[in-house]
Amino acid sequence: MNKSVRITIKPLDETVETQPGESLRETLLRNEINIEGPCGGQGICGQCGVWVENPDDVPPTPHKKITQEQEDAGLRLSCLTYPETDITIRLPEDFSRDAQRIRQAQHILEGERISWGRVASAVHIFRDGDSWWLRYDRVSETMVLPEWREDLEPKGLSVDLGTTTMVVTLISLRSGEELATASSLNPQSSYGHDVISRIRYASTQEGLDRLHKTVAKGLNQLIRQACSDTESNPREILDVVIGGNTTMLELAAGIDPSPLGVVPFRVDIADSTSYPASQFSLEVNSAARVYIPPVIHAFIGTDVTAGLLMSGDFFNDENRILYIDVGTNGEIAVNHQGKRLATSSAAGPAFEGGTLYSGMRAALGAISSASTDGYGLEFSTLGDVPPKGICGSGIIDLLACLLDLGIVDQSGRMKTAEECPHLSPSLREMLELLDGQPALRLGDRVLFTQADIREIQLSKGAIRASIDTLLEEAGISAEELERVIIAGGFGFYLNPGNLERIGLIPPQTDAKVDFAGNTSRSGCVWLLNDITYRRYLESRVSGISHVSTAEMPSFMERYISSMEFS
Repeated sequence: MNKSVRITIKPLDETVETQPGESLRETLLRNEINIEGPCGGQGICGQCGVWVENPDDVPPTPHKKITQEQEDAGLRLSCLTYPETDITIRLPEDFSRDAQRIRQAQHILEGERISWGRVASAVHIFRDGDSWWLRYDRVSETMVLPEWREDLEPKGLSVDLGTTTMVVTLISLRSGEELATASSLNPQSSYGHDVISRIRYASTQEGLDRLHKTVAKGLNQLIRQACSDTESNPREILDVVIGGNTTMLELAAGIDPSPLGVVPFRVDIADSTSYPASQFSLEVNSAARVYIPPVIHAFIGTDVTAGLLMSGDFFNDENRILYIDVGTNGEIAVNHQGKRLATSSAAGPAFEGGTLYSGMRAALGAISSASTDGYGLEFSTLGDVPPKGICGSGIIDLLACLLDLGIVDQSGRMKTAEECPHLSPSLREMLELLDGQPALRLGDRVLFTQADIREIQLSKGAIRASIDTLLEEAGISAEELERVIIAGGFGFYLNPGNLERIGLIPPQTDAKVDFAGNTSRSGCVWLLNDITYRRYLESRVSGISHVSTAEMPSFMERYISSMEFS
């Protein structure tokens, strides 16, 4: 394509122009219009579809997720579409513009507000003549506070910077009160759902700059939202603590993450220290600092260490605790009476819906729970609206129900309706074939497929094998555990019995499960309000040993066996 063409975009009712050699997806991203793209634009995931009004003007983009009917109606993968004439497109319902906020109805957990009463923050403000000054913890240079006034209130910002979502919490550094919380999707998701995709994208300076600016813009919008909600001024923000995996931290700081993608997996962002907020392009006070909590390993970042601080006596030498953070990069830690180990697992985005046929975030219309009486199947959606897809908690519940109903066997094979005469007629009618393989019809365009089950088996096998390996290395059995802590807002919607049923956690541990919520966010609030927690965490994390499961001969055998359902 040698000349630009005009793309009219609905429902935004605006027109943009392509650039030579640019795919439709790249045109949208350049204009800050983000749609799903877990594979980073490689044509694999099939989730960046848009609808074109004149299908004959745009060649088809064949994919297993696009039916012939959808293709005829104009569904095209934007990453494989190179318009040659002016066209009009309609975006999918889950597009985001400028990292639009996720509402509470979309069930992103924001946690309960905390009030401390007394604060021992890293910030000390004093006046000398006509000037205001800031002294920051462990920074020798005293910094001038521009445009400061006596009526301004020093504030801090807790940032949970996830691969998928971002949550910022504004707090008072005088009272410790949480003032406001704002959430959004991480706009970098448009460049790939996993850290490897983003490391690859950031391998050039242009890619690195784009990812840095994208996440900074998203965070600054959340900062403005939190300040607007409380009639605060962004220049009142003097201290920021970020919990996130190391890739997200380095992209936010504009640091090349390439060394995280090759052995020996080097981390180039300094931990247990602070940076000028300007390095993160945050629109806060120019004298503000960003504290980076301690990092355990290249793939175990500050979201985990901040989470461990919040996880009920994990650092108590008398306890026997297993900590699990289920995500694209699952992190697991164990404390066996003072012996503390940690590892990470490349679980992939299956439990977040990223690679499933009808997978989606926890948003309106997502199937979030399911149950069975052994004969039929019932499920519910967020917002009690017709199903649009399946989110993480629904994935686990559905799979557990299918196992109980005998629709899925121990090996993960899904049976056909003919093989399940014991089921209710209505449930048998929901079983159909997709490309010759069994699938469960849950809505007009919502299917739970045999391929989905295989994806889940890969993810849960990686997590479970890592759990079993870590327990063995710590010298403790699952039966000896006192608590199993599951972190993240995702956890509050899970059924512990179903986690055990599908084999994600070891047998006879469901009664020990505690859902700790968004421990990364809460831990960062603690680190803002009391610097003694920073000292404590830095000293305790240094005693955690990293276990590289990939180098252990028994891991692959354990991984394969963990993919089956007991």
